[in-house]
Amino acid sequence: MNRVSLHGWSAWRSVLICMVTTALFTGCSGVGSGGTGPTTPGGGGNLPAKLINATSCSDLEQRLKTELIKRYKRQNVWYAYSGWVSAAKDLNANITTTAPTSIQATGTTAATATPHSDTNVQEQGVDEGDLVKTDGSYIYLARGSHFIIMKAQPAAQSEIVSDIDIKDYISELYLNGNQVTLVTTTYNYSGQAVPVIGGLTLPGQTITRMYCYDVTNVAMPTVSVRYDFPGAAQGTRRINSSIYLVTNYTIDIPNPVSISNYLAPGSFDQGSLTAASTLATTENIKRINAASLADLLPSYSRTLYSGGIAGTPEVFSAIGCEDVGIPESGNGADLSLVFSIDLSAAVPAVASSAVLSSWCTLYMSPDALYLASSNNWLWITPVAANGIPADNPEPQTALHKFGISATSAKPHYRGSGVVNGWINNQFSMGEYNGYMRIGTTRGGWFGEGLSNQLAILGEQNGALVATGTLTGLAPGERIYAMRFDRTRGYMVTYRTTDPLYTLDLGDPANPRVAGELHVDGFATYLHLLGTNNNRLLTIGRSANSAGQVTGNKLQLFDVTNLATPQLLGSYELGQGWSSAMYDYHAFLYYDALGILAIPYQSNINSTYVSGLNVFSVSNSGITQRGVIPAKTINGYADNVDRSVIIGTDIYAIASRSLTVADVGTLAVEKAIDLPYSTYLLTY
Repeated sequence: MNRVSLHGWSAWRSVLICMVTTALFTGCSGVGSGGTGPTTPGGGGNLPAKLINATSCSDLEQRLKTELIKRYKRQNVWYAYSGWVSAAKDLNANITTTAPTSIQATGTTAATATPHSDTNVQEQGVDEGDLVKTDGSYIYLARGSHFIIMKAQPAAQSEIVSDIDIKDYISELYLNGNQVTLVTTTYNYSGQAVPVIGGLTLPGQTITRMYCYDVTNVAMPTVSVRYDFPGAAQGTRRINSSIYLVTNYTIDIPNPVSISNYLAPGSFDQGSLTAASTLATTENIKRINAASLADLLPSYSRTLYSGGIAGTPEVFSAIGCEDVGIPESGNGADLSLVFSIDLSAAVPAVASSAVLSSWCTLYMSPDALYLASSNNWLWITPVAANGIPADNPEPQTALHKFGISATSAKPHYRGSGVVNGWINNQFSMGEYNGYMRIGTTRGGWFGEGLSNQLAILGEQNGALVATGTLTGLAPGERIYAMRFDRTRGYMVTYRTTDPLYTLDLGDPANPRVAGELHVDGFATYLHLLGTNNNRLLTIGRSANSAGQVTGNKLQLFDVTNLATPQLLGSYELGQGWSSAMYDYHAFLYYDALGILAIPYQSNINSTYVSGLNVFSVSNSGITQRGVIPAKTINGYADNVDRSVIIGTDIYAIASRSLTVADVGTLAVEKAIDLPYSTYLLTY
């Protein structure tokens, strides 16, 4: 029996894929070279950007088979993927028939809500899943595989009213009225033998699960439906009653063979490997040609519950052949699926679109959903078709836009574009009045010739085309943080100091740098606050004048006048670590009280210290008010990762405990142990 933690496996899988990518995949990114199409923002010539649809289902089948054959023909060494099992026919392999384990208290219903903080999101009107949500009366928590509901008020009487172990690691949850939706990622395994590398048995395809609960009675949540979607979740968002889920699914024949099928025991010389590779490739190509389109495209399943008991799973096609967008260049066989799940109906309605694209970064505005995929020139078709590119080629990023309409459940494709460089994260993107603004760092494989650019893209005949571009920003540095606010933009780059660039984006045809301010260190997250968003509150790393990182810090900027941004104050956090530096859901700024709360961990005199650091933020700067220490569990400080404010109380949420304190004095009012299980995959 081999076990691997979910997070550990995800990281290991990423490393494995990076190791074997050049031998395996072609065209996964949806970004190519050569051909005709819209001009790439920031230089780079004419590149195809528009998605096309297959002329028929048979046309799509042939296109997919062509890409798969390319992949297997380039298989010159044995690799793990060839033994993985397709999820197209096996989504129900691990479906349980009983309700999740539940420990519940006496019945109660939600009371009148108290004013409270909400999840920190990128765009107003677009909710994001998180590990904690509150309605002002109750706190809804995901701790490992446990879905927990806590009575929050009054603080001294806080207690767990419901605990359900769903046996899957919960990556995020949503709260919408009396509905809670849980999102998990697991791995489907049909029982077919799979190869072993380094003693680790590799699983089959990834599945993203979604559980819908009615929490009208908070002590007795009732699961109503579960969905098993193919692929690994790349991101989710919620607008009103609809949740949008993007997954990445690797298309393959259901039962590929591997080189190991043709190797005699102990035969690992180059000649044996080459011969076995040829035989495996020949057999896989034969199986590809014999496969039907239904064998290649994935399915999803829906399981309805009655009285907590699962009914018979129903299986549906995940995507129609007419809804698969195909880049004009660099297709590959990775499928980014965009699902919309309308939770307003008794049985949620599912609609979908898709694009042949590699792993994507998700950005969503109230009007559109964008997928950004960087190729890094590792596996695109032109490398194989036209030879190796320049010694130090420049990466590119493809953008695919899907429109969101109140009258149509299905996300509908609007257009695509290509920009030079790579993005830092989703905050490098922002839409306003139909224009996408995107910041990228440009340079080669090994970082030579680094600079940064800002491109503004508008729709034009089914493509996203540059209307204005700024290039050559901060030569030799890369982007560490960005934020867009209507006609404004903010960019932080770093090498030895932190230039904060303020950007005037009022004219989509003429973006310009409005101002620039240099401070030591760099920010990793920018938060908008103040009257008309005239302040930037940042968290990041502190550094000396030589550029050497010395610790962490908070900063407050006045950006009322874009031409003259000013530093109002800063606070040195010292050595240590805060998850809020790279996970903005851990960053809580509660404007009603002018309070900032961030988790912070440090190692003082070989003693691990963890807690919730609380600050007051005003026009005069940042002042620390104190620390709510994490509860000690088994002799060690628990790891705080989230916080919420309800009324006059602040809740520091850690892995296995929750501590409630008075928001004014920070005096601890109650500490509660939380159930937690580290979800292990077992094969």
